[in-house]
Amino acid sequence: MKIVLFFSLITLLSIGMTACKENLKSEQTSENTSLENAMQSSKAQVNKNISDLQMTVNTKITETENQLASATEETKATLNQKLESLHKQLTDLEILSKKVSVTTAERWADFEQQASQVVAEVKEALNK
Repeated sequence: MKIVLFFSLITLLSIGMTACKENLKSEQTSENTSLENAMQSSKAQVNKNISDLQMTVNTKITETENQLASATEETKATLNQKLESLHKQLTDLEILSKKVSVTTAERWADFEQQASQVVAEVKEALNK
C-alpha cells in the first residue's frame, strides 16, 4: 500500500513539474512572438521610409537630368555633382533596404538606430 501511495505521489509531482515546464515554454513563446511582431512592425515602417525616400530621390534625379539637358556650361558642373550625390544616396538606400531585410531580431535594435540615422541623413541632404 505504501509503495502504491509513493508511486502515486511521484506521478503527481511529475505531472505537476511537466505542467509547469509547459506553462513556462508557453509564456516564453508568447513573449518571443510579441517581440517578433514588434520587430516586424518596426521593419515595415523602416522599409516604408526607405521606399518613400527612394521614390523622392528618383524624382530628384529625373528633375536634375532634365535641368542638365538644358543647362548652360557654367551650371552643368554643379548639376553633375548634384546628380552624382543623388545616385550615391539611391545606392545607399538600396544597400540599407537589403540590410533591413536580412537583419535578425537579435540585432534589430542596434540596426534600427543605424537605419534611422541613414534615413535622416538622406532626408537632410535632400532638403539642402
